[in-house]
Amino acid sequence: MNETEALLKLEERRCAAIGSADGPALRDTLSDDYMHVHALGYIDDREGFIAGALSNPRIVERGSIAVRFYGDVAILIGEQINRRGDTVMAGVMQQIAAKRDGAWRFVSAQMTRKE
Repeated sequence: MNETEALLKLEERRCAAIGSADGPALRDTLSDDYMHVHALGYIDDREGFIAGALSNPRIVERGSIAVRFYGDVAILIGEQINRRGDTVMAGVMQQIAAKRDGAWRFVSAQMTRKE
């Protein structure tokens, strides 16, 4: 598996963990120092993001994702749709991943809502 495939697999795991409210699996995809900027503008650290995802699970669908590498840092950008009951939010997700101790983890993400 190449590095791009490894990151796309990590993102698949993150999305599945959110959809199934699987805290340990979600925690495993995020670095200890993870920061998340939500589409509505507020910021969560790792534990805050996980708590929110577990209390309000949703289906996360991703479109194509562009991946760019800068050494042991990667930027992923692509469309994302969140579905929770009848509520649908479409946006663009930008994620930053870092490879530490041989494993990729997300260190930051920002969702920008599409109008």
